[in-house]
Amino acid sequence: MKRLACILSALMLWSCSDKVAGGPGSETTNGIAYLGNGAVASYARVAVRSVDHTSTADSATNEIVNADFYADSLGNFSFEAPEGKYRLTIVYGGSAYTGLYSGDTTLGSVNLEPTAALGGLAEVPEECDYVWVGVRGMDVLVRSDSTGRFMLAQLPSNDSLQVYFLRGDDNTVYEDLSVKLSPNETEMIDLQPEKPDPYAGKVKFVAVADGKVVPYASLAIRKAHARVDSLHVSNVIAEADAYADKDGLFVIDSLKSGDYRLTVMQSGAAYSKVLSAKQIAELDTVKLQETANYMSRVTLHAGEKYAWVGVYGLDVLTKTNEEGTFTLPTLPTNDSLDIYVVTTKDSLYVTKRIAPSKGSADFDYPYVVMQNFENVKDTGNWYFSTDSVGSKILSKSFDTDNERKSKVFHGKYNLVGTNNIYAWVLTGMFLRDEGWNLSTLDSISFYAKGSGQIRVSLENWTRESEVAGLSLKAASEWKDLNSQKWTRYVVKYDDLCYTAQDVSNCYIAWNTLKDDVRQLHFFVRNGTEFYLDDIVLYGALF
Repeated sequence: MKRLACILSALMLWSCSDKVAGGPGSETTNGIAYLGNGAVASYARVAVRSVDHTSTADSATNEIVNADFYADSLGNFSFEAPEGKYRLTIVYGGSAYTGLYSGDTTLGSVNLEPTAALGGLAEVPEECDYVWVGVRGMDVLVRSDSTGRFMLAQLPSNDSLQVYFLRGDDNTVYEDLSVKLSPNETEMIDLQPEKPDPYAGKVKFVAVADGKVVPYASLAIRKAHARVDSLHVSNVIAEADAYADKDGLFVIDSLKSGDYRLTVMQSGAAYSKVLSAKQIAELDTVKLQETANYMSRVTLHAGEKYAWVGVYGLDVLTKTNEEGTFTLPTLPTNDSLDIYVVTTKDSLYVTKRIAPSKGSADFDYPYVVMQNFENVKDTGNWYFSTDSVGSKILSKSFDTDNERKSKVFHGKYNLVGTNNIYAWVLTGMFLRDEGWNLSTLDSISFYAKGSGQIRVSLENWTRESEVAGLSLKAASEWKDLNSQKWTRYVVKYDDLCYTAQDVSNCYIAWNTLKDDVRQLHFFVRNGTEFYLDDIVLYGALF
């Protein structure tokens, strides 16, 4: 904005004078008023004022001047010039002329130019509800609103004007301003003192969706790994800490260093992402998008009737049914989410990363990778032993396989006897030292190769149950291994037919075991070596 203003001292008060239209010792001054196109300004309004003339509130007007007299039809005018300096102003429609003169000045012709406008914000003194704004040597005087906003819609151009400001309570001048405007110019000025930024030191960002701001959206910020306990069950994704204004603007305090999940929600749309405190401070805009409903199933502990499922960094915590099925409604979809499952005693036992798609409501069939032999810590729980007197374990290793392009289990052994169907080796793991309800198990898949035969078995074995003859087992039939080629095997839950006594009875084997499973075992007979990789339980998640 062009600024031609110079603030004069508020202590310099200009003396008020009456309008001037001649007087003792005055001389007659003649002139002709022309418009910019060369036409005469017939019957133009003419006013002569003292250079320091000001108006009062009771005579306020939007007109530049009230006419002392008018030019004739040919634009001629004459008046008795006062002594000293005066301001001559001539107005014709949207054009005007103004200038400062002294009593002995000869006028001649003057050219009227298109008017200009001046507006903006005036400083409003304390105890004033508004101010008056005028121009010295003219009659115009307009009132501001309570914020100091004003507009002088029509002013002469091409001459320096002295704008003055009157207090609204006592009509005294408290400020002056010098401006010079060009024809047809509208200049906006701001004379108010710079206000301190109320948001200084704050974090500011705007919520948008589909290219539009989202007014009154809710905001929640949690530590990235925060989770809810079962005393605070909620179907709400996140309880609001703050709300946006009508323009979608959030203003929050800066955060301590660390990682947080920032979530913004409004009417079925959401934004949620894990960000550092620094990244949050640098936010400008967050884009909300359609949410999703997520449904899946988790595996319950043996004897448990339900579990709790939540999302790290969100407030939602939902209860499963007796089969472990759950629903998480209206989840944000612009970032991956880590769900967690806790027991009825708030003991954490599983986490899973999900990435729901916007608008989706599909059931996510669960599975758990029981062993892929990549993690050294997990392989430490993998055991390998003989199950017959006279048989020997030759080696146990976790090798990188060129065909699988990953680490695999490799076991070598020497069994007693030749093709002895009662001599085998056993390898496997405890299911995290817990009993699990695998009644919703669909199948077990694994990759294997070797020189003998293999069977998979789920068991509930303890030393005490072994002595008491109560150990439970549900095992598949024996399957031939290929010594040259990796083969993927899939064993359905209803293929687990063999009991601890190696009797085939599918109903008894599985149904007496499924509610409390503690071990996953593989038995290998015949041959001298075998390999295992990527053991997955489908229909289970724990």
